Amino acid sequence: MPEGDTIHRVAMRFQSALVGREIEQADAPSARSPIHTRAAELAGRTLERAEARGKHLLLHFSGDAVVHSHLGMNGRWFVRGDGRMPFGRPWLVLASGPAVASQNGGKILRVTSAARARNDPLLMQLGPDPLAPGFDPAAATERLLSYEPAVPVGEALLDQSLIAGIGNVIRIEACFLPRVSPWRRIADLTAEEARGIVDATSWVMETAIAKGSRPKQIYGRDRRPCPRCGGRVMIRGQGDDNRVTYWCEGCQR
Repeated sequence: MPEGDTIHRVAMRFQSALVGREIEQADAPSARSPIHTRAAELAGRTLERAEARGKHLLLHFSGDAVVHSHLGMNGRWFVRGDGRMPFGRPWLVLASGPAVASQNGGKILRVTSAARARNDPLLMQLGPDPLAPGFDPAAATERLLSYEPAVPVGEALLDQSLIAGIGNVIRIEACFLPRVSPWRRIADLTAEEARGIVDATSWVMETAIAKGSRPKQIYGRDRRPCPRCGGRVMIRGQGDDNRVTYWCEGCQR
């Protein structure tokens, strides 16, 4: 499922394949695409920058145009450098020479201006991104400790206004590494535990960028013992969205 590390990898692929190029083809062949009638406006523009903000991707084009994308649970970006066009009817296709990018599905896909993107309330409320330059772990720790005291930490970590880019896998691993139960209340966290969660979040996301996949020590490990202590790995839904949650009853307290 797309989380912050996924979007940063997509931005990196755009950077190497299409940034600095004039877009020769821009199309939204699927009638379901939110920009079905607007994609052609991007043809002839130069892609100047690809920016990841948490789970959001912003593609900045010449002429003050921005494509804002959020993949939600099931959307996908594909960026290739071999000239192969995508199958089916994607929501957006951008091509220049042999470089081709396409998006299928997603939660948000829109063409807007740079000014509107800068002042978008959804983007403005995002918390700090662990993969962004200048990320401050100490400040992020303070944000975590000052969150609503009664909320379980595993639920709080899914709030993108707290720390941007954390999804289900990342939050589960970020609680497991410092031995904190995702069911612990924010009020019960020590400063050391909160900093451990923030540092673990950064480590999981940075490792995913470096290796191309997220490290998973406990996610998906139901019916198997904990890899650290041999205890029983528990699984239960958490939060209003009932997000599947794994934790070790032995070493996560």
